[in-house]
Amino acid sequence: MRCRSYSIVAFTMILALICPSLHAEQSQVKPEDQLSFQQKTIQAQMQELQERMFHLAELTREMEPGDSAKLIMAVRKAREALIVEQMKEVLELLSQRDLSKAGDEEQQVLAKLEELKRLLMSEDMDLQMQLEQMKKLQAAIAKLDQAIKEEKRERDASGQFAELQKQNKLDPKKLEPIKADQQTNHKATDDVARKVAEMGELTKSAMDPLTNASGSMGKAEGHLGSGKPGDASNMQQDAVKNLEAAKQELAAAQLKLMQQIESQVRKQVLVNLTEMLERQQKIREASTALLSRATGDDREATLRIKQLALAEQHIVTIADQTIDLIDETHFSIALPPAIKSVQRRCILIVNDLQQGRDNQQVIESEKKVERDLQDLLDTFKQLAASKMGNGQCNCKGDKNKLLAELKVLRMLQIRVNEETQDVDGHRAASMPELNKETRDKIGTIRDAQQSVQDAADKIHEELMGP
Repeated sequence: MRCRSYSIVAFTMILALICPSLHAEQSQVKPEDQLSFQQKTIQAQMQELQERMFHLAELTREMEPGDSAKLIMAVRKAREALIVEQMKEVLELLSQRDLSKAGDEEQQVLAKLEELKRLLMSEDMDLQMQLEQMKKLQAAIAKLDQAIKEEKRERDASGQFAELQKQNKLDPKKLEPIKADQQTNHKATDDVARKVAEMGELTKSAMDPLTNASGSMGKAEGHLGSGKPGDASNMQQDAVKNLEAAKQELAAAQLKLMQQIESQVRKQVLVNLTEMLERQQKIREASTALLSRATGDDREATLRIKQLALAEQHIVTIADQTIDLIDETHFSIALPPAIKSVQRRCILIVNDLQQGRDNQQVIESEKKVERDLQDLLDTFKQLAASKMGNGQCNCKGDKNKLLAELKVLRMLQIRVNEETQDVDGHRAASMPELNKETRDKIGTIRDAQQSVQDAADKIHEELMGP
C-alpha cells in the first residue's frame, strides 16, 4: 500500500504545481521568469518520480505484486506519452515568451498526468492487466502467422531441392541460404515461445507445440547442413503442423481472455460515461452561476470561467480513454464515433471557457453535451445487456446488439446534421482560435459524416458475415 500512497501523493503534488503555473500564465499575475522556474521544478520532479516508481516497483514485486504491476505500467505509460519531453518543450516555449502555445502544451501535459493519476488510484487492476495480456497475445499470434508462412516457404523450397537431388542436379551450396533462413525462423519462433511463456497459465497449452516446432526446426537445420533436403522438408512440415496447433491454442486463449474482459469493459464504459455526464452538469451549473458576472470587467469571474476549462478538458480526456478502450476490445462499432461527436462539442466549450466566454450560447452547448451523454447512457444499457463475441461486434443473430448499435448510429447521424447546420456559426467562429492539433482533432463536417458511413458499413459487414 505504500507504493499506492506515495504515487498518488506524488502525482497530486505535480498537478498542484502545474495548475498554479497555468493559472498564473492565464492571469499574467506572476512574471514569466517565475513560470519558467516553476516549470523547470515540475520537470525535474516528474523525472525523479518516474525513477522512484520504477525502483519501488522492483522492491515490492514479490510483496505487493498488484501495486508493483501498477507502478510499472504507470512508468511505461509516462514514457510512451513523452511527458518529460513535453515538459521540456513547455520550458522552451516559456523561454521564448510564447505563452499561448505554452498554455496549450500545458493542457496536454495536464491531461496525461490526469490519466496516470487515474491509473494509480484505480483499485482494480484486472482490466488493465488483461488488456496488456491481450496486446501480447495479439502480437504473438501475428508473429506466429509470419513464422508459419515462412516455414511453409522453406518446406516447399526444401522439397524442390530434394527433387533436384534425386536427379543429381543439386549443387549443395544452394542449401546454405535456406539453412540460414531456417535458423532465422527458428530464432523468431523461440522468441515467440519465450513471450508466450511469460503470460503464464493463460497460454500454457501453447507451449508444447511451440517446443515441438522449435525442435523440428533444429532438426531441419541439421538435415540441410548435412545435405538432406528431403528429411529437412519432412521436419519443416512437422514444424508447420505444430506452429498451427500453437496458433489455435493462442486463439482459444484470446477468446477466453476476451470473455473475462467483457464484463469489466461494460462496467468501465458505463462509469466513464456517467463521470463525463456528472462533470458536465457541475460545469454547466457553475457557468450558469457566473453568467451574470461574465461581462469582462469582473476579473475574478473571468478567472473562474477560465478555470472551468480545465474541468471541461477532463471530459475530453475521459472521452479519449473510453474510445481507446472500446476500440481495443471491439466492444461496439457505433459508440466510438458517437463519443467523438460529444467530444467535439466539449473541445469547443473548452475553447470558449479558455477565452473567458460565458454566455447563453456556451450554456446551451453544455446542455447539448449533457443531452448526448444521457442518450448514450440510456442506449448503452441496452448495448451492455448483449453479449460480446470473439472480439468483434457480433451483431449477426443478436437482435438486441443490432438494435442498440443502430440506435447509437441514428443518434450520431442526428448530431452530425446539427453540426452541419452550425458549420457557419459557433463552430466556424471558434476554429481560428484553436491550434492545429485541436483543429485536426475536431476534423471537418465531412470527416464526421464519413464516420457515420464507416460505422454503417462495418455493421453491414458484421450482418452479412464472411
